[in-house]
Amino acid sequence: MYNSPVLFDKSITIVNQFTPRNERRKFVVISDQAGYEKAKSFTSVLAGTVPFECHSINGMEDKEEIKRVILSQKMGTQFYIAAAWNNAVMIFSLGVEAGLSEDEIQTVIIGPKRRYVYCMKCFEVSEVAEEAEIAECGHCRASLEIGPFYSIVREGYIGYPFIPIGKEEVGS
Repeated sequence: MYNSPVLFDKSITIVNQFTPRNERRKFVVISDQAGYEKAKSFTSVLAGTVPFECHSINGMEDKEEIKRVILSQKMGTQFYIAAAWNNAVMIFSLGVEAGLSEDEIQTVIIGPKRRYVYCMKCFEVSEVAEEAEIAECGHCRASLEIGPFYSIVREGYIGYPFIPIGKEEVGS
C-alpha cells in the first residue's frame, strides 16, 4: 500500500537553504510573505542558469492558483517552497496531490515548525513542543513518551502512554 508523503518537522524535504538541482529542466519557487526574502535571494542565484518561475501567495485564497501553477508544469520541474508552516504544508500537499515526489520538492520553513503526536490511548493527534520527548495528550491528558517514528497514516509521532512515577493510583 502506497502512502503519499506528508510534511512533518523532520521531513527530508525541509532544508535550511535551497540547493539548485542542475539536472532539472526548470525551477518553480513558491513563497508567502514570510518566505519572500529567502525566495528572492535564491532566484537571484538562479538567474541566467535555468528557466524558473516565482510565485508569491497571500494565504489560503491563492490555493486554486497554486494548484493551477503546479499542474501546468512539465515533468522534471523542481519545486522550492519558502513559507511559514501552515502555508508550506498547504503548498506541499497540493504538490503531492498533483503527483510530485519528495525528490522534486525542497522546503524552507520560515519561523517555527509544528510537531504532532498520535496518542495510543485515545487515538487523537495533539501538537507538542518541537524537541519534546515526553508530552501530555491534549485530549485525554495521558502522559506520553514520544517515539522516534513518524506515522504518515496517523500524521504524528507515535505517543506511548505511561504512568509517571508518583502518579500511580493507590488502592484498588
